[in-house]
Amino acid sequence: MAQPLLAAVLIVKDEAAMLPACLESLAGVVDQIHVHDTGSIDRTPAVAARYGAIVTHGSWHDDFSAARNEARQGCPATWILAVDADHRVTADPGALRRLLAAVTADALLVHVDGAHHAGPHTQLEARLYRPDSVSWTGRVHERLVGPDSSAPVQGTVPVSTLRLHHLGHATYADRIRRASRNIALGKLTLDELAAQGTAADRQQIARTLLDLGRDCIAAEQRQQAVDTFALLLELFPGTPEWSQANDALARVMVEVCHDRFCSTLVDQLQAASRPPGAGRGGGQEP
Repeated sequence: MAQPLLAAVLIVKDEAAMLPACLESLAGVVDQIHVHDTGSIDRTPAVAARYGAIVTHGSWHDDFSAARNEARQGCPATWILAVDADHRVTADPGALRRLLAAVTADALLVHVDGAHHAGPHTQLEARLYRPDSVSWTGRVHERLVGPDSSAPVQGTVPVSTLRLHHLGHATYADRIRRASRNIALGKLTLDELAAQGTAADRQQIARTLLDLGRDCIAAEQRQQAVDTFALLLELFPGTPEWSQANDALARVMVEVCHDRFCSTLVDQLQAASRPPGAGRGGGQEP
């Protein structure tokens, strides 16, 4: 049997409701589907098998990269499309196969449309990769790296060839829940780096602080975001992460000041609407 060109690989846990539509969207796009279950107590594995997926089992260790690397073990495809149960795939299969057969990059950025409670947005994510050339690293906000931990050569998939639609932030509760989970994993990563002392990768520390600050914003923990960005600015001046943290901190401070201004304005308007001599409760002041 010829080696499959493209396989979809998913890590899942208790996704029986979300999984069918994802797997249906992959039909005709990939040659194989591998679903790695990390401890479901619902019917997720049975649902995946019903759709013809190759199902493997493992445990969840609070580490997305470890799970993704474990999930791809035994997958013989030349290319892997990393998707999650809350993704929906739109593709031109012919164009995608021609691209994968010709491209020289080891990883490809894919347009991901977000169904976000605050409005739609699109971002580029490395979702297509050669498993023989790169692997995942990072407990949370995982990324692809080469054998020497360097960034792989990347290309970009035309949006008409492949795009993902992400449902994970469709509601406000979804956003808060995911951001809170990421904050916990980010803090765990910082603890591990701190335990390494001077041997710790400083760029990884800076990157983790940047991601942690952004997750604090998403979880609406603004003071913690401010403190995190301030620490990054103090420890890593002049780095790319410093520049991004500086911009993010400025945005947070604008939001904080805006909220305080609005609160003060509301108080002033309420005070102005009360009759002379009336207190906050509407009664006469002593």
